[in-house]
Amino acid sequence: MSKITYDEIIQRIGYFRTKAKLSLRETSLKLGYNPQFMKTIENKTVELKVKTLLDFCDIIGITLQEFFYFGDHFSKDDKELIDMLTNLSNDGKETIINLLKFKKS
Repeated sequence: MSKITYDEIIQRIGYFRTKAKLSLRETSLKLGYNPQFMKTIENKTVELKVKTLLDFCDIIGITLQEFFYFGDHFSKDDKELIDMLTNLSNDGKETIINLLKFKKS
């Protein structure tokens, strides 16, 4: 897995903001900032703070893990599948892994 760059983080913010159907202005206001705030973040004239990223994820309804893991490949089906796998017992996980390996070959 390659390292994520600052530019990719900013691109993901734009992707998830658009996917949530929020304008730059709406997002800025929901975050409690002036209407131009997100524009300065996405244009990289102001550096993104961790707190802002955490608040952003809360506003659009994703976890920080989803933000970094899925990026522009985010889908609700993927999230649901991961949630289901997370809740399986170790035996259940092993069964699914073996099934997927079998199907692959």
